[in-house]
Amino acid sequence: DAPPEAAISVIAVTGPAPGVTLTRAIEAVGHRAHLQPEFRLDRVRAPVGNVIGPVGGGKALVEACFTGTAPIVGVFAVGLMRAAFDTTLAFARAERRGGAVPIIEHQAVGYALADAKTAIEAVRTLSWRAAQAVDARMPGALELALHAKVFGSETAVRVITQLMQVVGIDSYDRDMPLGGLLADALVLPLFDGGNMGVRRRQLHDLLKAPDYDPLTTLAPPAGQ
Repeated sequence: DAPPEAAISVIAVTGPAPGVTLTRAIEAVGHRAHLQPEFRLDRVRAPVGNVIGPVGGGKALVEACFTGTAPIVGVFAVGLMRAAFDTTLAFARAERRGGAVPIIEHQAVGYALADAKTAIEAVRTLSWRAAQAVDARMPGALELALHAKVFGSETAVRVITQLMQVVGIDSYDRDMPLGGLLADALVLPLFDGGNMGVRRRQLHDLLKAPDYDPLTTLAPPAGQ
């Protein structure tokens, strides 16, 4: 009957263990180095010493873990966008596509590259700020971390798609890295806490709190 904040604990189970069954591992489209397994638990027993953190402190522990990893998702996004940008920039400098000059000389291509670079710098700066805030335990660290995750991951999908449009159908060729980069980026809004859930359960809760201060994210680290 305890509330969720006090009813969940994190328990380590060393495997193989009776009652723990690996039912499947997702055959991922991208982000291939990341294993996403699914387990079935049936009357699994573990000693009380295997509880990680305090009993009933599981929700806070999991949220703290997500706070620490959320800026890293933003960093992933920056890396993928940078790789896509570098590939597209090199293509635009070299390819004429039947014209008299390289396509980078055309305004539409230049604007697309400029917009992509703006987005990369925005996500990089936000991710750096979020990581620094988490490390320094600033009051606004959680919100910054969540914004880095949501904004960074969704921006990566949009930017890489737009860069593929600059290259055209060649971007869909397996010999070019852009398709693989997009496949990797597509998982960022889905894993480490899906963005819809982050908005609903975390950001929404922050924003509707009576004591919410939108300027908390501007607070400097303690002692500065």
